[in-house]
Formats: sequence, C-alpha cells, structure tokens
Amino acid sequence: MADDYPYMVSNNKIKPIIEAIHNAAKPPKFSHEFLKQLGFSSSNDRAVIPLFKRLGFITDNGAPTAHYDDLKDTTKRWSALGSRIKDLYSDLYAINTKIHSAPEDEIKGAMSRVTGKDAKAVGRYYATFKTLCDMAKFDSASKPVEKPAPEDPVQPQGGTNGEDIPPVVASGQPGFHYNIQIHLPATTDISVYNAIFKSLKENLNI
Repeated sequence: MADDYPYMVSNNKIKPIIEAIHNAAKPPKFSHEFLKQLGFSSSNDRAVIPLFKRLGFITDNGAPTAHYDDLKDTTKRWSALGSRIKDLYSDLYAINTKIHSAPEDEIKGAMSRVTGKDAKAVGRYYATFKTLCDMAKFDSASKPVEKPAPEDPVQPQGGTNGEDIPPVVASGQPGFHYNIQIHLPATTDISVYNAIFKSLKENLNI
C-alpha cells in the first residue's frame, strides 16, 4: 500500500512538458539540464522528474523507458498515460475501478485512507492526480459486437422468364420430372376451360 503519492506545485506545466517531449530527441537521461533545454527552468518544474519516475516513464537513474517512447507518440501518449496512472494509483483503483471519474470528496477520502496523510498533503496529491487524469485517455476493453451472418436468400420457384425450375433430387436417388406447358385458347366460354381441365385430371391424374 502506498504511503504517499507524487505531486507538483505547478501542475499546469505537466501537459506542456509532455508536449515538449514529443518534439525533442530522446535524451540518455531525463535530467534538470534536459528540462532547462526544453524551456522549463523553474525549480518547481523539477518535480516532474520524480513524478515521471513513479509513473514509469524514466528509471530511478533518469533513463527513459519504453513507456517514455509511448509518451513521445502522439497516437499513444494519452492512452499510455492512462495506463501508467492506473499502475501508480493501483490502490485507489482497487477501491473504485473508475476512481478517475469519481467526485473530489471520494477521491480525497480514498487517498487519505490509503496514505494516512493529512488533508493538506492529500490536497496536493489530488491536484496532481486530477491534472493527470484530465489529460489521460482511459480505454475500457470491449469486445466488438459480432453481426450475424446474413441468411442466404430464398430462391423463388421459377426462372426469370417464368419457367419452372426442376426440384433438386437427393444425391444417389433417381427421379423424374415433367415440365408440361399448356397453351389455353383465348375464349370467353368457360365450358371450354372446364373440358380441358377435366381431360387433364382424367388422363394425367393431376
């Protein structure tokens, strides 16, 4: 369990420093001198070094880590920051997996219980934590929704020109199919049609 959390007095400098890192070459050591070269010469700015160490962006010796490379990548840096926040503040996330979205009182209460520090120290921890969370991107892993495969359309019985399509016969089973076309005479005498259909029924058993 953590007995303290890193903090900066000048939290408004965290984002500009991260953006400056993107444009600068990766140094062999992230030092006070390197910060000065980036344009951050205030003594308060130096607190970003222990903050980055705790976040895992640099080692205890100041050497940039693989997470530092992600911080330089504009497509990854805010997601990388979110991941490192969850690691550094794992005790808080054990209390609430969405602690970064919780109300201020809830976050401060959790910090107080975890660290045992007074309200003044907790206020400093909270200010830096909130600044980091406001920049970070917290992705929730979600599985993509699988769409059901489209069903094969039902083929209508009959061709495009109205011809009957013979039924499919099971493999190995012989079968016969007759396609009989009847051309009816043009007449208004119903008895003619009755005679034709009667003959079909008697002779073809249909």
